Amino acid sequence: MTHAEAGGGRPAKKTALAAKRPAAKTTEEKVLGAALREFAQRGFDGARVDSIAKRAKVNKAMIYYHFKSKEALYEAILNEIALKIYEFFGTHAAGGTLDVDGLYALVREYVQFLGTLDRDYIRMMLREISSGGKYFRKVILPKLIAPVLMTVASGIESEKKKGRLRGINPYYTMFQIVGSILFFNMMQIALNGSDTYDMVFAGDFNRDFQDNLVGILREGIEKQKGGR
Repeated sequence: MTHAEAGGGRPAKKTALAAKRPAAKTTEEKVLGAALREFAQRGFDGARVDSIAKRAKVNKAMIYYHFKSKEALYEAILNEIALKIYEFFGTHAAGGTLDVDGLYALVREYVQFLGTLDRDYIRMMLREISSGGKYFRKVILPKLIAPVLMTVASGIESEKKKGRLRGINPYYTMFQIVGSILFFNMMQIALNGSDTYDMVFAGDFNRDFQDNLVGILREGIEKQKGGR
């Protein structure tokens, strides 16, 4: 029996190191990552399949093999964004209903979640909406916005009937909550590298933003004693 067969020595060490090595990305994963960068920087109309192939270090024909067209590739990334956020929502809105405390918890978790999301997803969405939102309406609206809006609105209406919330518009309330969180993340991108960034986004700023937003919501949407 050799030293290696006995379980000792360098061969075993190499095996352990190999087990820790991350799996190589598939061609499809390389293309999706490269396309995300390209679309985030140039938008759908400005993006070029040649540039995506160069970024991914793959043959252009391989892109068309996996995605058929630039439009299909673009929609695949939007589907990925919608899936990531919807899966998050499903995890934090178990049962499909939300009471007011659940809403506050969801707000906190969503702030934290967006803070970990690749900034290029946000850049890509901003470019999509600013260009007219054609694919936003086709992909994001039915797969993410509409179902989440219905769940949140149902929860708000239920809490209004229980007397916990004021006579607020549930749809506008959701837009205002989500809009403030998205703007918070947009400003992190826009102000990065400036003195203003260092002033505003100091310390545990995600936690501070959560506390601030939930505090505003408690004062603004909850029915106060003796109030409406």
